[in-house]
This record gives sequence, structure tokens and C-alpha cells, in this order.
Amino acid sequence: MSICPNRGKGWLFVVTEAQTVYVDDSGSDSKSRIITAAFCVSTVEKWQRFERRWRNISVNAGFKHFHMTEFAACKQEKPCHQCVRGETALEQHPWRRWTPKKRRNVLRQLAETIVEFVDYGAGLAYTKQDFDEHIRTSEVQLYTNEPVAQEYFTYAVQRCGGELAKWRAQQSTVNPPLNFVFDLTPKKGRDDIAKVFFGGVSGKPQYLDGIEQWFIPESVSYESRKDVIQLLSADMLAWVTATIRAREVFGRGETLEMFQIADIFVDTNNIRMGHTPKESFERWERDFLNAKQTG
Repeated sequence: MSICPNRGKGWLFVVTEAQTVYVDDSGSDSKSRIITAAFCVSTVEKWQRFERRWRNISVNAGFKHFHMTEFAACKQEKPCHQCVRGETALEQHPWRRWTPKKRRNVLRQLAETIVEFVDYGAGLAYTKQDFDEHIRTSEVQLYTNEPVAQEYFTYAVQRCGGELAKWRAQQSTVNPPLNFVFDLTPKKGRDDIAKVFFGGVSGKPQYLDGIEQWFIPESVSYESRKDVIQLLSADMLAWVTATIRAREVFGRGETLEMFQIADIFVDTNNIRMGHTPKESFERWERDFLNAKQTG
């Protein structure tokens, strides 16, 4: 269980009032045209209860490890490519033999567990093409004095981070300390995250226009979702957010599980799913360049 960086190794105690943020992505592979980042934040005590509930569901349902993408892609009537090729067995994908009723019930239980124990979660999706056109290859890169993300996931995390900071600002004038746990990320991605979020940080909370700038290097760790159950909350939120946007833009993606999860998330006050449209990218680029020319 990871409720703090490095799973608490070397810590004499765990501050139960601290908040831990679990971060995951969807679409980082080269075939995906949509990229999404999602985070779920809650207290140590709630994350412990989350893990107990999730493990009980997994034992009763008969699965050990869960991954939303693999679950949605592998069914009785249509096994996934990995199962067809013999690369995965029933031990890895037991849901391959589940009835539609069992799939629906288990998915509902998992989604409701997220809603119950996560204080706040947000997922943000956008197309990689929009990022390439208006940020990665934009003239803005020549003029900005601030680090600009070069990786799709890092930019999505930036946008999600803004939502987290706003939520924290609304909660209290004194916020508990934050710890961040990311799913395993390639070195290139970790370096980009460090460049964008850690540059110039002294170790004390930083504020910009009253909004907390929340990353410090000591507060971050990278873990495997196979070892850290809490990461599966962000995994599910990232998947459904990405799938909704993929259906809107490209008309592709698994619809049944998307609707089953979205129906549970959409009526809550603590779980949010959204996207950045092309118009927002265009407006940001235009406004920045115009300000540079007039300044």
C-alpha cells in the first residue's frame, strides 16, 4: 500500500491528515490520438479504507490485478488480442468469462468505491494533434519564460494540477501536506515533469495569484498499479474521461463500460470529467502571442 512517497519507508509515523494524490494517464501509447491525465486525492485514512473495500471486491469477484483498459477490451463474446494470441491467461483476465451481469455489478462496485472514499478527483482529456499544433510546435515556445511541457501526459497533468489547486484553495486557508504517487513513468516523462514542476521550488508552498503551486520533489514517487491499489482510482477515471472524448471526436471507444462508469461519476460533486477543446488551445496561443507583440 502506498499512502505516501516511497510507501512510507523510513518514516517514523504517517500524518493521517495528509492528503495523497494518485495520478494516472490514458493514451500515452503511440496509437492513441487522445491523451488524458487524472488524479484522485483523499486523506490517508480514507485511502486505507478504499484499499480494504477494493480488495474485498477483488476477492469476491475473483481477480487479483485490475486495469480498466484491459477489462473493457476483454469479454466473453470478444476476447482481447492478448488472450487470443495466448499472451494472457484467465489468471490475468478472469473477466473474459464473466457474464454481462457480473461485469456490470463488479464495475459498479469499484466505481462506487471511488466515489465514496475519494475527496476529489478530476480527469482531463485533449487530442494530441491540438497539443502538437498549438503548444509543442508553436512560436510560444520561443518567447515563454516558464517551462512548457513537451510530453502529452505532462501537459495534461499541468491542467489537472490547476483543478487540484483551485479545489484546495476552496477547502481551507491552511491545507494539509500533499504527497503525489504517479503510475510508473518512463524517464523521459519523469524528466519533463521535473522540469515543469520542480524548477525553482524551494521546498515551501509557492503561490501564484493566490493559487497553491503544489509540487516539490520530495513529495513525489512513482509506483506500479499492480502494487498500489489506490492508483486504480485514477486509472478508471482517466480511462472513462479519455473514452468519452474519443467517442465525441473520433466515434471510437468501448461504449458499454463508459456509460456504466459515467452514470455513476456524473451525478457526484467530487468526481469531474472534462476536456480541453481545440478552441481553448487556439485562444491560449493567440492571446499569448498578441500580448507578446503589444508588450
